Amino acid sequence: MDVYLGKGLGAIREANKNSTSMLSLKAGEATEIRIIQPLDELISVYEHTEKMNGRWMNIRCLGKENCPLCKAGKYASFRTYVPVFDFKDERVKIFKASKTVGVTLVGLAEEYGDLTKRNFKILRQGEGLQTVYQFFPRDPSDFDTTDLEIPDIEPLIEPMSPEEIENLINQKVTDVTPIEPDDEDTFPF
Repeated sequence: MDVYLGKGLGAIREANKNSTSMLSLKAGEATEIRIIQPLDELISVYEHTEKMNGRWMNIRCLGKENCPLCKAGKYASFRTYVPVFDFKDERVKIFKASKTVGVTLVGLAEEYGDLTKRNFKILRQGEGLQTVYQFFPRDPSDFDTTDLEIPDIEPLIEPMSPEEIENLINQKVTDVTPIEPDDEDTFPF
């Protein structure tokens, strides 16, 4: 990866424009969405979700034979990246769906046809492994997607090398040396 250097407000705008927003709901929260990509074009992967150095990371699984996390006995989950338009925020987001939610979407498609032709109210219930998403289909309606940009999902799922994953596993918070300000250093806030 090249070292990035942005300058001025344009860099901030560009970074914000290129950032991929994930659809995230709390327990009991709902929003109205429109799936904006046909189901047969969605990208699915197996990934590990691990807490490393105090933060959660999603790491694409390299398969049981090559993946250091699998070899360490960690479980990889099936995830499908679904581009949706979130009407609450009026922007395109990615809904990362579990295998269970994927099966629900397949069932909805079998019942209602092309899921891009209607809105859905989506409701999250529960926490952690007890999370369930309910979908409430709306009547079919027109929705213009010509000005919407489907986020590039490839950078989100780009696999690390086995060595990079090993380095993450072996990294310790103590490997980072905090910088302490001198008595003469003052902060402008």
